[in-house]
Amino acid sequence: MNIGFIGTGKITNAVITGISKSKIIYKKIIISPRNKEISKKLKRKFHKVKIAKNNQEILDICDWVFLSVTPT
Repeated sequence: MNIGFIGTGKITNAVITGISKSKIIYKKIIISPRNKEISKKLKRKFHKVKIAKNNQEILDICDWVFLSVTPT
């Protein structure tokens, strides 16, 4: 199972950290490149995290997608 996150802020950071430290079985976590600093930090911290080229890539390859964006 691939898990995707569109939006890479504080909540995404916390959720990915929780998933990565849990017993949840997954292949990869694919995250959007929106916040480059957080994206790179998560990729370095967890070997199963991959930064997508764009949001469409996340939609194309993930079984579950979380929208982690704030309303305008």
